[in-house]
Amino acid sequence: MPPSRADALVVLGRGVDPDGALPLLAKQRVERAAELFAWGVAPRMIFSGRCSLMTESVPARTEAAAMADYARSMGIPSRALLLEEESRDTIGNAYFVLRRFLEPNDWMSIRVVTSDFHIQRTAWVFQKVLGLGYDVAFSPSPSELDHNTIAARAREESDISAFLMDWLGPIQDGDPIGLARLIWQEHPGYAPEPTVSRADIQRRIAEIAQGHRAVDGAPRGDRVRQGRIAEL
Repeated sequence: MPPSRADALVVLGRGVDPDGALPLLAKQRVERAAELFAWGVAPRMIFSGRCSLMTESVPARTEAAAMADYARSMGIPSRALLLEEESRDTIGNAYFVLRRFLEPNDWMSIRVVTSDFHIQRTAWVFQKVLGLGYDVAFSPSPSELDHNTIAARAREESDISAFLMDWLGPIQDGDPIGLARLIWQEHPGYAPEPTVSRADIQRRIAEIAQGHRAVDGAPRGDRVRQGRIAEL
């Protein structure tokens, strides 16, 4: 039997190349969403993402636009595709999907598609932003990574999750005032004059990673960590 019907599939961005092409992980997410659409899980897809928070130069097109084009190439009709092109991290994915699509349309049920290694953190962020009044489930796209890369991703996810729990923890789940304050006053991806900088985020996650390494002795390369920081 097909999964229960939802109002929309929400597909999270995973970067875009300088020429606007989609990297493999982003393609895998769109392909998973196309499967769910074909099964009748939801009548529409919301592609969410502008560009990474840590990207210095804006790509030729947004993550959302690139994913939508890829979906069209697989035969998904344009009328079923919606774009959220403001978000620059997982917090923004949840916040702007909520504000731009769920609330205005009274949509209460979504199925979120992201990579398998990203599911746990995404679930925590979406509950924090949406609260408990929404029917939210998650469908992983298999990343098919090798064992060493999977282990590195898991460590980086742990570091970033610890940072987010410190930053967002004091906000009650679904609190619109607390979330608006974070987005429009604190967050370096959205606030005109943010009280938290990208360097602050990098530094804090590096400190958390160092603390984890002191406990478990697991190696954490700086280059790998910087890549993961870009996907808060």
